[in-house]
Amino acid sequence: MTERTLRTLLLVGSGTVGLAASMSLWWGPSVSLGVLAGGLWNLVNLWCLARTLRVWFASTPPRRRVVAWFVVKFPLLYLAAVGVLMIPGLSVVGFGVGFLVLLASVLVTTLVRLQRMTQSVPSHGG
Repeated sequence: MTERTLRTLLLVGSGTVGLAASMSLWWGPSVSLGVLAGGLWNLVNLWCLARTLRVWFASTPPRRRVVAWFVVKFPLLYLAAVGVLMIPGLSVVGFGVGFLVLLASVLVTTLVRLQRMTQSVPSHGG
């Protein structure tokens, strides 16, 4: 994944999560806060995953950087999620919705980009 693609995914995802958080205010501030927290956590998760994979799949991956990104991605980021979920007044369901909204947004954006790329590639015999 290129840096530009990652930036696009993060930007589209941020906008989608912001929209979902404002729309969820109808159910109350705790749900909206949960949606925002879940979406932001998943944005950080996506960013860390991209960094981890970029370092891991490098032609000569520096072992220390690979280990460092895995430590950030897995124990630290997931401990942060547990801490966020323990905040009083934050809806756990909202957190899940925010997580899923971002995931769906990134998936749709990626599929649209892939479809555009395959349409621009000439086919044989066509």
